[in-house]
Amino acid sequence: MSTSREASRDALVTLLSAGLVGVGLPVKTVTGSKVESLEGLTPLVSVLSAGTLRERVTFKGDMPEFYLEVQVWVSQAQTGWTNAQAEDAIDNIEARIAAIYDSARNTDNWAVVDYDGRTTVTEASVAGTLYYLERIPTVVKLKTQ
Repeated sequence: MSTSREASRDALVTLLSAGLVGVGLPVKTVTGSKVESLEGLTPLVSVLSAGTLRERVTFKGDMPEFYLEVQVWVSQAQTGWTNAQAEDAIDNIEARIAAIYDSARNTDNWAVVDYDGRTTVTEASVAGTLYYLERIPTVVKLKTQ
């Protein structure tokens, strides 16, 4: 795996897309960047860059840690959709992300992909529509290079 945060972010987008998007799965869109509009894309998961830590661990190389913010956007009540359904959806998506992280340890892409602390759920208004927004701080630890 490259020591590029972009490559790790792209690999996580691919992994989350496979586990969250499709028939019978809870997410409509997974993206590796901020979107211009949420309309028609939710439930949406965005994987965004949040920083890097590079520490030398051997004379031969280092083991970079890439910090990402995974955002889960779920629209609140609207026609045919209740706030209770929205709460259930955001909880289900978070649980699936946790399970995906658990199954993706020690792969060709990284040594560890895991939560880097507590998630937070807030309410956000975008273009007049109310959303639940969960922020999942994520760390990707690469194998020693």
